[in-house]
Order: sequence, then C-alpha cells, then structure tokens
Amino acid sequence: MITFFIICLAVGAFAGFLAGLFGIGGGLIIVPVLVYLMPKYIGVPESMLMACALGTSFATIIITSFSSAQRHHKLGNVVWDVVKILAPIIMVTTFISGFFISYLPKDISSKLFACLVVYLSIKMFLSVKPKPVTKVLTKTSTIIAGIFIGMASSAAGIGGGGFIVPFLNSRGIDMKKAIGSSAVCGSLLALAGMLSFIIAGWGAEGLPDYFVGYVYLPALLGITLTSIFTSKIGATLTSILPVPILKKAFAIMLLILAINMIFK
Repeated sequence: MITFFIICLAVGAFAGFLAGLFGIGGGLIIVPVLVYLMPKYIGVPESMLMACALGTSFATIIITSFSSAQRHHKLGNVVWDVVKILAPIIMVTTFISGFFISYLPKDISSKLFACLVVYLSIKMFLSVKPKPVTKVLTKTSTIIAGIFIGMASSAAGIGGGGFIVPFLNSRGIDMKKAIGSSAVCGSLLALAGMLSFIIAGWGAEGLPDYFVGYVYLPALLGITLTSIFTSKIGATLTSILPVPILKKAFAIMLLILAINMIFK
C-alpha cells in the first residue's frame, strides 16, 4: 500500500502539471497507470478494473481541474459565455454515459478512444500555422460537441480537454483561452462522471476496502495531494509559452498516449 501511495503522489505531480498546461484534467495519464497498478497492489478484479480506474480518475480530475481553472480564471483565460453552454451539456451526457461505460469491455473503450485521440492530435499539429477560421462557434455546434465530448470522456475517464481544446480552437477561440475554458468544463465534467461511477459501483461485490462505488480513496488522496499544486504551475506556463510551441507539445503528447493505448 505504501508503494502504491508513493507512486500515486508522483503520478499526481505529473498529471497535475499537464492538466494546468493543456487543460486536459490529467486522466490520460491517470487511467493507464491505475489500470496497471490496481490489480498488482490492490487486487481489483479484472471485470471491474476499467470502471475503478475511470471512476477514480474522474474523482481526481475534479480537484486538479478546479485548481487549474482557478489559476486560468485569474489569468483571464476563461471564456465564460462558452462555458455556460458547453459545461451543462457535457455534465449531463457524461453522467448518463457513465452507467453504460461501466459495463463496456475495457479493450473496446480504450482502443476506440485512442483512435479519436490520434485524429485530434494530428489535426492539432497540422493547425500550428495560423489559418483563417472558417467555422463559427454557434450555440447549436456547442451543444452537439458537448454531447460527443461527454460520451468520449466517459469512455476514457478524462476531463475532456483532448476534445474541448481542439474544438474551441478550431472555432476561433485563442489557444490559451481554449485551454482555460477546458479546465473549467473539465472539473464539472469530472464531477458528473464521478457521481455516475459511484452510483454504478455502489454495493458491487468483490471490491477491496476503501472503495466508494468505483472510486478508490487512497489513490484519490495521493494523486490530488500533489496535482493541486503542480496544476497551478502548468496553468501559469500556459500564459508564458508561445502558442505554436504549446500546440505542438499538446499534439505530440496526445499522439504518444494514444499510440500507447492502441498497442496495450
């Protein structure tokens, strides 16, 4: 248990930094690590493994993304008019999808999501050079995007930044403001996801101690103890780094993680 907790502290520090820098919530890092650690150190049954990793990931993202969102708000990187429309749609979709995702085989959900992330990362990398924005951010397009983002995020236990940031940026929202807005949406999305997985796993037989539904409390504590601080550092760097470098780094990171998910 001590080894597991120490690893969670390290994972939290890294995931928190990425959450602040890219507005992704950190789930892309947390879920694969928990899938590897939980059977080895805790004895989580294979049939519940993905649900436990997803539920715990959502719980950590609430705190990490909220910390990051606070910093982005102070830096003026949040477009609240967009968040007011996008966040509620994402929350409702994520909450409903969570009940179905908890029964979906982990191999199917991880590979489907990875393919989408590969597409998004390539699209982001190719859009480094500024181009005229041809698509306008409308209320209808925001609602439709929110539905799909919520569904995809449920399947992968992430804050949705891998989809929210490219979507907003392609609609003319500045990269830094897209990341800041994503952090706010991510914290609310994660809240809905966590509640969904807690309800779905409540009273499930075969879970080890210290689980609330599909949320593992020691992992939640260890990850958030460090991520809450490193997320603010990442958020601060967002306003310092040049936009082209930010886009390239974001795209490369997504691509590496997606390829790793496909092969595993």
